[in-house]
Amino acid sequence: MDKDERKPELDILFDGLLRPLHSKNARRIFDVFYDNRHHEHLTTHDLENSLEERGFSISKKEINAWLVSLQETGLIQKLEGRGKPVVFEYSDRYTFDLWQLSEAGLNLRQRLRYLVEVKEASTLPKLGELSPEKISDIEDLYFTSKILLLLYDGGGSLSYTELRKRLALDRERLAVYSWPDISHSDKPLFEIRVKPPTLKTRVFKLFGWVIEDDLTFTLTETGRVMAEAILGNS
Repeated sequence: MDKDERKPELDILFDGLLRPLHSKNARRIFDVFYDNRHHEHLTTHDLENSLEERGFSISKKEINAWLVSLQETGLIQKLEGRGKPVVFEYSDRYTFDLWQLSEAGLNLRQRLRYLVEVKEASTLPKLGELSPEKISDIEDLYFTSKILLLLYDGGGSLSYTELRKRLALDRERLAVYSWPDISHSDKPLFEIRVKPPTLKTRVFKLFGWVIEDDLTFTLTETGRVMAEAILGNS
């Protein structure tokens, strides 16, 4: 294909994934999927009740039409079989088509959330406005984001020793950041993996010792998306 005939990336984005989201009602339906992503599936009955609960009156016919549009662009997917609603109590025998937020839909929604965040909310306070609590929050945000970017630059993972060296943190401080923090994300941003045991590590384990090089910090998919969002703000 000739270079001039290639479709611009923005056209691909807005004519593809984002096309149905030009509609306010499509966005409302899409948000219901995102807000209920912890469920394995949703039914049209779930969608109808969720939309009504939020004060939106959308007919079944329109809901079904937007479901097809969202599916065609890959933001949601239709599952095989039928099932019962999961968001609200349901005692009838009737079953419904099953729908699920796709991986592409999840990634897009998370990235959009970062893009539309109010910038004023993240403005750094002046020195005179600082408090010990705010300093602690800023420090926590700094090291968490630094870990994300170092892991991202390292191809997705780094040994415990290498990460501690680059952060210039002692063992105790790094251990604090090894635990998931729901204040930054509802899913873990990175995880610690242990290399397969060797004779040496088995012996050390008997004495309660851990070899740092056997521990690896690894980005999760959520962490990768977050790191790319941070880099995208530069």
